[in-house]
Amino acid sequence: MPAEERAIPSVWADTLLQRLREHGVRDLCLAPGSRSAPLALAAGRCLEAGVGLRVHTHFDERGLGFYALGLSRATGRPTALITTSGTAVPNLHPALTEAAESHVPLIAVTADRPPELHGCGANQTIQQPGVFAAQCRSELRLPAPDPQLGTAWLCRRIDAALAPALAGADGGPVHINAPFREPLYAPPAQPR
Repeated sequence: MPAEERAIPSVWADTLLQRLREHGVRDLCLAPGSRSAPLALAAGRCLEAGVGLRVHTHFDERGLGFYALGLSRATGRPTALITTSGTAVPNLHPALTEAAESHVPLIAVTADRPPELHGCGANQTIQQPGVFAAQCRSELRLPAPDPQLGTAWLCRRIDAALAPALAGADGGPVHINAPFREPLYAPPAQPR
């Protein structure tokens, strides 16, 4: 697979986190897993670059959801949650429900498997789009990263999805479902 195709998950993850930051996110809560590796690595790059994004990690998605809810309430800013795919996702439901009822801008970014791994018995594959439909002000169902679509297309979609989260008294949670194909990240460079 050409290097530019291997890098596309990283480009999309970097773009997603950049858009979150541009929409006021300063705290990113991460419960990492295999499928969310592109997003976790992008968070690490943000830390290294010193762009003013704080990353909080925890192994339990439910607890992390309430931690993120508390951060949003305390700061008045949107907080983003990142989880891996499968059964990790529904653990955010209680925090998103509370955020919906109290109009708190909480942004759930759930990594997912690509469409070809749904409905075939693949481990940890559940129907993630729509799982928070009753709680979220908007939902963005991204396709797997595709170089044909480009980052400008991705930015427009993310911006449109985030607008309802930040609608003041009518604001609230948003769900962005982001499927990733393998390889999830580029292999380490070989020493010369």
